[in-house]
Parts: sequence; C-alpha cells; structure tokens
Amino acid sequence: MNPFEVLSSGIFSRDDLKIVRTTCTLSYDDKTLGLIESNWDKELQCAHENNKLLFNGPIYRLENYEKRGPLLIVYVSHTNFKELMGTNFAHPELAEVYGTSYLSNAIALCTFLETSDGKFIFVKRSHNVYMGEGLWHLIAGQFSIENDEAHPLTAFEILFKELFEEGSLAESDIEQCLCLGLIRDAVYFKPELVFYTKTFLNSTEVVKKIESAHDGFEHDEIKVIPENELDSFFSKEKFTRIAQGNYHQYKTEFLSHE
Repeated sequence: MNPFEVLSSGIFSRDDLKIVRTTCTLSYDDKTLGLIESNWDKELQCAHENNKLLFNGPIYRLENYEKRGPLLIVYVSHTNFKELMGTNFAHPELAEVYGTSYLSNAIALCTFLETSDGKFIFVKRSHNVYMGEGLWHLIAGQFSIENDEAHPLTAFEILFKELFEEGSLAESDIEQCLCLGLIRDAVYFKPELVFYTKTFLNSTEVVKKIESAHDGFEHDEIKVIPENELDSFFSKEKFTRIAQGNYHQYKTEFLSHE
C-alpha cells in the first residue's frame, strides 16, 4: 500500500494557496463521542506518567479542497486535538463505516528544507511527540487556530511560525517558499499541506539554529543530506508517511519544473 495519497498537486505561491474558513459539517454520534472521551482520558494519564505536554488546543480541519486554475483552495473549519487523537489516531477504522469525512482530519503543514549550500535538513522525532516517535521527519506543525480570529494567519504564516519555533529560522532567513500540494496519510487519513523552503543560511548555520530552537525538544537528532544522497537516505532510513509524501512532491513537482 502506498503510504500516502496525493489529493492535489502543483506549485502554489502565497497568492495561489487560498485558505477559506467555513462552517464545520462534522457531527459525532454518542458512541463516537464516548470513544473520543475515553481515549482522551487515557492519553492524559499517559502524558502525566511520561511527563509529556498535552492540551486540547483548537486546530483547523480539512472540510474540502479544489484546484481552480492556478489556485489551490482549501476549505477549513474547527476541530481540536482531542478529536484528532480520538478519531484519526485512535480510531481511523471509523472511516470504513462512515467515510473519511467523519474523522477530525486536522490539517497540518510540513516542509522540505534546503540550505544555501544545497543540502536538506531532517529531524528525528523524539519521545516527547505523540505520533511518529523515532521516525525521520521535517519541520512541521498543526494548522493551529490563533487567538486573533479577526486576522487569522495564512498557511504560509503558520509554516513560518513553525520554522521559527522548531528551527529558530526567521522569515528574513527564507529565500523561497512554495506549497507543493495537499496529501493525506494512508493509515490515519490525516491531511497535510506540503512545502519546499530554501533558506539563505548554510547547513552549519541551520543546524545551530535548530539546536537552539524553542521547540527543539520535539527532535532527538538532526541530519544534513546532500541532494544526490536523498534517494539513498529515504531507502535506508525510516520516515513518517508524510515526509515520504513531501519528498515525492518535491521530486515530481519542484524538480520537474526547475
């Protein structure tokens, strides 16, 4: 089975990726609500026992998407981390009965990160995270809902926020950033906007910044891989399904248009 599904593919600049906030169409029955609550109680207990941080923050869910000419339009509504963990992560089999739209489907973002000296940065997820522990991944994060809903952040602004929190990279450090499409994990059905980002900084500078980052606890290890070694790295190491999908989009979309 392919580890990911490509929902929409292309190269989308800031002006080409439109996030439209809409009304949530999701309503759980009592049985599902019980599953979500019992799973959350279990996860809270596990977090307490393992000194992990866990809170039920508001995040956006994928409602729908469409490609209209050069535009990728992504429709989002509200969900939260408790619903995400109780459906997509703990009970993805609900999709077999009700369809994938019945899951929380919280949307996230991640990026392939290239340095000025032509190398790519990967991070190994630590035991502090809730999914993908010990797997190689990318700078990534949930499409979180900020406090100021009157001026909601764009997908690119959320990505830059993650690059700063996980990598200490400021927006002024970024030379280029493009969205490469929308994909979905084939096991948990969780959607993700995937990106390509190039920084003005070299690999040594980027590694130092990641090591000093505020959210650096999410990573146990950092790898710097030259472009000509990417295929070998992906074939030998264990990656999240989303990282595999982002690499696929980098090769099929970005490299094919260079």
